[in-house]
Amino acid sequence: MAQQQRGWTRKRWLSWLCSVLCLCAVTPASALDLVADFQKAMQHDPHYRAAQAEKGANLTLAEQARLSYLPEASLNTQRLQTDVAARRTMTVTQPLFNAEKLALLKMQDPRADFAEASLMTQQADLAQRLFKAATGIILAVENQSLNQARLSALTQQTERAKRLYAMGQGTVTDQRDLEVKLAQARAQHLLLTSQVETAAKQYAAVVGERPKVAEFVLAKQHTALKLLPLDDHVAQSLAHHPAVKASKMSEKMAELEVSRAKGATLPTLSAAYINSSSGNLTNVSTALVVNMPFQVGTWMGHELAQQNLLKAVANRRETEEKIRVDVEKAWNQVSSGVEILKAQSEAIDAARLSVEANTRSFQGGIRSSVDVINAIQTVYQVTSDYVSIAVGQAESYLTLLASAQASPMDAIRQAQAYLLAPAAPR
Repeated sequence: MAQQQRGWTRKRWLSWLCSVLCLCAVTPASALDLVADFQKAMQHDPHYRAAQAEKGANLTLAEQARLSYLPEASLNTQRLQTDVAARRTMTVTQPLFNAEKLALLKMQDPRADFAEASLMTQQADLAQRLFKAATGIILAVENQSLNQARLSALTQQTERAKRLYAMGQGTVTDQRDLEVKLAQARAQHLLLTSQVETAAKQYAAVVGERPKVAEFVLAKQHTALKLLPLDDHVAQSLAHHPAVKASKMSEKMAELEVSRAKGATLPTLSAAYINSSSGNLTNVSTALVVNMPFQVGTWMGHELAQQNLLKAVANRRETEEKIRVDVEKAWNQVSSGVEILKAQSEAIDAARLSVEANTRSFQGGIRSSVDVINAIQTVYQVTSDYVSIAVGQAESYLTLLASAQASPMDAIRQAQAYLLAPAAPR
């Protein structure tokens, strides 16, 4: 009877083992479309919407700069105590030489370019935040699935240990050890369930609607990525990254602001048309007007503009250095990640073979059930590490794409194709 019970238990264990290994190996198809969600995020995300409004404000300032050298008109009405009628004076002035307004006029193109580059910077940042939220869901969902398989294994082994102990064929130590591991797995399951919910809410905060977490499925395999040499990647990033462009335009505007502040201290020359009337008398005249400003505040404004220029230069250098470091870090991670994932995949295969070997040794009475569970725990750990490495690889790949000439949508599309399982054909 005991031998029949032992044989039935071993068959049940092997059946469970096959189901666990299949669970770790099978990847369902995903219908997720991060590009479509990115378009939704551009309509919902408040930070990006504020960036769009800021672009409109910068374009308005650029248009204002374009109009700075146009004629100016003023209408003045006054009546002195000695006047028998009100005096009305209309003056039209056309600047002929005005260094301050000329510098302001030159700001039109840099300010427009700054507006576009700033919005593209925020668009790239939105793509990074969206992809980061997506990978957060992937990590939580994959770890939850792995832990569920581990929980099932521990539950069956704990029940088996109790039966063996009741029949006098097991030890209370095995039973207690399994109960501890089972309690830990249950606590981990509650934690991972909470992490899935939190990750889904973070994704919804970016997109504006709750995602279907079942669609966030990791691909079975991750192939090698084609990369340019590091120096070429860095050169492309420094030439095309929108944050670098924005910092350069900010520096250019700071230079023109110094010229504008200096021009405010210089004399101006204007042509004026003056039409003055009082009662039945009208006086029309034209003149060249020279204005010599003498204000202490204008000199202080020039000093302030010079300090702002130094700040803009430092900010541009800081931005370029940050982009360089980020690109080098991402490039190194992506280039080495291929071999790391390959080694991690081999570790997963070895861990699964270890489960099988420990199971057969357990059937032969050489290993205990705890040894088998430790082998299952190793499968869980190395598979979880593989998921984390693959996610980090995809995030670095997105950084490289967004730093070069790829648009945020193209970058997201390529990063999704690398990380996630393809959608099922309809």
